[in-house]
Amino acid sequence: MSTRDLQVKMCEIAVSSGSDARVLRATLGSCVGIGLLWRARDTYGLAHCLLPQPVGHTRYAVPGAQLGNGAKYVIDALPALISMMGAGSAPDGEIEAVLAGGANMMQHRTTLHEPIGELNVRMAQQVLAGAGMRVVHMDVGGECGRQLTIDCEQPHYAVRRFSRPA
Repeated sequence: MSTRDLQVKMCEIAVSSGSDARVLRATLGSCVGIGLLWRARDTYGLAHCLLPQPVGHTRYAVPGAQLGNGAKYVIDALPALISMMGAGSAPDGEIEAVLAGGANMMQHRTTLHEPIGELNVRMAQQVLAGAGMRVVHMDVGGECGRQLTIDCEQPHYAVRRFSRPA
C-alpha cells in the first residue's frame, strides 16, 4: 500500500477526487462495499457497510431522507455517501455503482436467518435502485472475501478475491 491509499474500514465512508490521486480500498467479508463513481465531476466514494439496517427498521432509505452517521447500515450509508459527494442533484444514470462483498464467511449447520452477507447485498441493491443508480459491476456472495479498490486518479475500480484460511 502506498501513502496515497486510504483504507476504508468497517462502518466508514470515504470520498475523494482524481486531483487527490487517492486510492480508496475496502477489505470485505460479509460486509458489503458500495463504490460510487461520478466521472463527470471527478468524484468517487466508498462505503464499507456492516449490516443492512437497524433491527426493527422496515423500509429502505431514499436520497434526501434523514441521514445516519457513517456506514454501519447500508440503509444509511448510501444517502450519506451521496450527500458527502454533493451528488444529490446528479442526473439519473450519471453515477455508476459498484458492489462487492456480501460473502457467507461462516459455516453454520443451522441458521435462524439468511446469511448476513446476502441480506447486505439485497439491501444495497434495493437502496441503489431506489436512488436511480446504475450498478455497473457486482462481485458478491459465495464464500470468499474481496477487496474493492477505486483508483480516483485513473479512474478505475477493481475487485480482488481471496480465500478464507482453511
